[in-house]
Amino acid sequence: MYRQEFEDYVAHGGKLFVVVFDINDSDGQGWIKKGEIVELKKDDGSVSPAFYYPNKEKRESKYPEDNWCFISLVKLAPYTLVNNNTHYDTLHQPIETMQANMTPEAFRGYLRGNIIKYVCRIGRKDGEAELKEAKKIQDYAKWLVESLEGKTINPREEGK
Repeated sequence: MYRQEFEDYVAHGGKLFVVVFDINDSDGQGWIKKGEIVELKKDDGSVSPAFYYPNKEKRESKYPEDNWCFISLVKLAPYTLVNNNTHYDTLHQPIETMQANMTPEAFRGYLRGNIIKYVCRIGRKDGEAELKEAKKIQDYAKWLVESLEGKTINPREEGK
């Protein structure tokens, strides 16, 4: 991404970016992987502004207090939502926060409850298309399967 493209995206409210190349630490180990989402922390006018990165606890142990780094703009692209139905534009989606902070049993109960909710009201909510609600049922069912398999939910995953 070029500086002007970055500035235009930020000027229009953009703050999330997709990493387009793996970013390695000084030891050459993968630090931030291609496809991960980072959030603008501070634009200092340079070619490498500061970005918050996700999953700090799974990162390097060398700098455990840092949850941000400088990233070259050429390693980034504007983040465009894969699922245009979502209205959350944050580094962590609420579903991810719930999974991280609930017991597995409580989280699965939440997912089951949402499946039941959408099944019961499909076609009954004013202004909601049945297809949109059916896709919500599908999303929650997919997340339930992933949770039962011990996986971490990724609501930004293609083919959701």
